[in-house]
Amino acid sequence: MSAKPQTLQPHVQIPGICFIRQPESTRRCTLSAGHGGEHKHFYSGPLTNGFRAGTSWPRRPGETQAD
Repeated sequence: MSAKPQTLQPHVQIPGICFIRQPESTRRCTLSAGHGGEHKHFYSGPLTNGFRAGTSWPRRPGETQAD
């Protein structure tokens, strides 16, 4: 039987990626950690000429990766 590892922190940061969730969605920001401006998920949105436009949303106060 294997024991489940315990996390002492209230949440876990994913280094290098912003990963903030879009409100009322499962999408997460794919920009680098600490970026300025809006959040963006590059792998969503309409397909135009073989490329996705992406989805963006504004920053909110007090955001964390584990929201």
